[in-house]
Amino acid sequence: MIEAGFLVIDKPEGLTSQRVVGKIKQLMRCRKVGHTGTLDPLATGVLPIALNRATRLIQYLDEDTKIYSGEIELGVESDTLDRDGEVIARHSGSLDFDKEQIEAVLARYLGQITQTAPVYSAIKSKGRPLYAYARAGIEVKPPERRIRVDEFTLLSYKAPLIAFRVVCSKGTYVRSLAADVGRDLGCGGRIWSLRREASGRFNLEQAISLEALNDLVLSGEEPPLLSSLDVLDHLPRLVLSDAGLQNRVAHGMALPRSEWPNSWSEYLSGIRAETEIMLLDEADNLLALARLSACGDDDDDDCSLRMSRVMKAAGSD
Repeated sequence: MIEAGFLVIDKPEGLTSQRVVGKIKQLMRCRKVGHTGTLDPLATGVLPIALNRATRLIQYLDEDTKIYSGEIELGVESDTLDRDGEVIARHSGSLDFDKEQIEAVLARYLGQITQTAPVYSAIKSKGRPLYAYARAGIEVKPPERRIRVDEFTLLSYKAPLIAFRVVCSKGTYVRSLAADVGRDLGCGGRIWSLRREASGRFNLEQAISLEALNDLVLSGEEPPLLSSLDVLDHLPRLVLSDAGLQNRVAHGMALPRSEWPNSWSEYLSGIRAETEIMLLDEADNLLALARLSACGDDDDDDCSLRMSRVMKAAGSD
């Protein structure tokens, strides 16, 4: 039985992210399975999957930066902003754009920008996803949010398809970028294909297809799991060798500065307050995540490590 771990699935086209979760839960017989960073059915590529206790760690992952490659079809607009949607407009004019014209448009979206969410998206308004309103024919103003585009590169153009690569922040709708590019070129556009190459520290080199995973499991081989330490390597860590401290952590109790080993004080003095810290035993098992409170002078009674996520409670299997 897998206690905890992460898989990187190379999601195939045509499946929802939740459908992938269902397949893995059945195949690997896990009690809990969760995904991070939803991919549209049309999209392929990196879909990080958390197994069993690792689902408790999803909110602590560093997936701020995403990398995608894909194609924008110019001259066609759809209600979903991709080729799975209903066509709502077609351009009858020329699509004879040169490289410089397209690159100038892509450059407009570099940096911090405000983006409007597609009406067919999972982002919620008044507790319901936008796509639920859209399917019911109810008009709702989509929310806006600030995103970051670090790179938006033209790979090639052979009318009507722009091949591109984009490096962007978490929460960016690449479908919206595609529609914006088509609008700016005066012909409309939609996503034709989309592949996620990376999501934070997860990438295609770590990914396995559902078919390959199925073959591994059926043959009794170990799947390519990433450990909690692997995926949380952006967080600082402390090792608890004292059994008494380990027991306090297992009970979810805070560790005040008066109980810290001498070596901790100097190490933690260089870490910003409210930072999440991994607490490990001597075998590098993750015991808990703890948040460092603001610490003042040496007599500050409020200075402590407070448990934000205990991975294995006292008395559990």
